[in-house]
Amino acid sequence: MADGILGLGSSGSVDLNQDLIDQLKEAETSAYIAPIENDIEETEATIEAVNEISAKIDEFLSVIEGFDLYGTGTNVFDEVSATTTGTAVSFNAADTSNINPGTIAVTVDQLATKDVYQSDIIADTSATMDSGKLSITIGGSTYDFDTTDKTYEEIVTQINYNSSIEASLEQVGDNSYRMIIKSVDTGLDNAITIGQTGDLNLGYDNDLNHVVSAQNMKATIDGVDYNLSSNKVTLENGLIITAAEKGDASISIERDDTYVVEQINKLATVYNELVELVDSYTRGTEDSPAVISDSSTLRGIVGDIKNMFYDTYGLSDEENAFVYGISFNKDGRMEIDAGVLSEALTDNYDDLKELFIGYAEKEGIGTRLTSYLDDLDSLDGIMTTYEDRLSNQLKDLNNSQEEETERIDTKYQELASQFAAYTVIITQMENAFSSLKLIMNMETSNNK
Repeated sequence: MADGILGLGSSGSVDLNQDLIDQLKEAETSAYIAPIENDIEETEATIEAVNEISAKIDEFLSVIEGFDLYGTGTNVFDEVSATTTGTAVSFNAADTSNINPGTIAVTVDQLATKDVYQSDIIADTSATMDSGKLSITIGGSTYDFDTTDKTYEEIVTQINYNSSIEASLEQVGDNSYRMIIKSVDTGLDNAITIGQTGDLNLGYDNDLNHVVSAQNMKATIDGVDYNLSSNKVTLENGLIITAAEKGDASISIERDDTYVVEQINKLATVYNELVELVDSYTRGTEDSPAVISDSSTLRGIVGDIKNMFYDTYGLSDEENAFVYGISFNKDGRMEIDAGVLSEALTDNYDDLKELFIGYAEKEGIGTRLTSYLDDLDSLDGIMTTYEDRLSNQLKDLNNSQEEETERIDTKYQELASQFAAYTVIITQMENAFSSLKLIMNMETSNNK
């Protein structure tokens, strides 16, 4: 006779154990959770690839912004190179768009200076001053300071409350000091007059203590005389000239064609890198599927950029990129004919600028591209929408994985509890059956 009841109990219930539960759980996990995990990995890889492409688009935008009509900086066609002679002045410009090629000559006859007074020698700066009043007049305003029962340090502090005057106590010897009063700004408009009343006498009325007299800068720039309170002159074209010493100086300004060529070549290089990046992630092989399965958005962006170069520009639609040595090969890569481009810079500079920069009524390639690329990551932009969709997809997958994991964990926790209960019941039945079997065997033996 077989042991146990239908193969259950102490001999059969051994199959109702944790190993069986683990096997069942592993099978269900493989069927339901593994596909979600695979989708998560693929979506994360897609997001990483799209982020890399987005960074390359930003890099392309940073290059193309130099060809933007509305850019805040100097566009590449307005960049100039400069050669200077002499040390009398320094030259600078925040924007070179209005600076025409040529030479500017400068002669500095006099530098603008501040008005500076020193007091007589002071032995103790913390001592109480003589009673009286110190009056300082500058720019049509007079400031009075009561010195009665005040220390030199206190008066200096009070003077410095006025933005047009600067005062300090300077140590000029081992045990001697002077109170220096000077105008903050240079020029005759900032000349200072100092008065002293009462018992106060700091020596400011002594001509020898008027150590620097305020004066204007006097210079000649391209034959035009300038008499200004500042040593800095900003010409109407944006060139900033700062006088440093008396003497002559000049600046020769030339159009920087080298920079234009460099930036157009850089534009082509970054565009080609963008195309190669999109291709590498969207074109799969038999052995390696594409990282980005939905490639229409990214290929659409590359196509839009390329189509802008195929368009016509100029007020009469007379300009085309291909005339100036810019073309695309069969693989969609941009190519620059250096010879044709160089010739265009020499013979058709304004036309080439018109092609890239354009006008408000007819924008050029660079201006149109800047606007297009800048809109890609706007609130409702193509890249923003694409990236948000991927982010939401990953979020949904993570939620699904969490829900399925929780469902399976709960299911097999309950199953383990059921197995334990079944084992107790079966064991009890087996024990009862064993007792019955023993009685039956004893009855059989007694009847023999």
